[in-house]
Amino acid sequence: MSNGSDFESRKRLFDEIKLFNRTEQEELFRILRKQGEEVSENRNGIFFDLMSLQADTIVKVQEWVDFCKKNNTDFQSREDELVELAKKNPGITE
Repeated sequence: MSNGSDFESRKRLFDEIKLFNRTEQEELFRILRKQGEEVSENRNGIFFDLMSLQADTIVKVQEWVDFCKKNNTDFQSREDELVELAKKNPGITE
């Protein structure tokens, strides 16, 4: 965990996690708790040290991030398709 690339990969992971919506954050919290990681929570949110997470937890978190990104991309594609359909068929309401 001491090499630069590990720090960089965790930094990228952090940048992706910052974009999570509330539901995605809650599932991340469940993953961390299930993995036995140290997590604190207060009215401002959930806090954990990304650099201290176990390697297997990082894998689980990365899998969750990848799922969320794919899900969001798929959702945006469907939304774009609906917008295009509405433009082509102005008489149809949503």
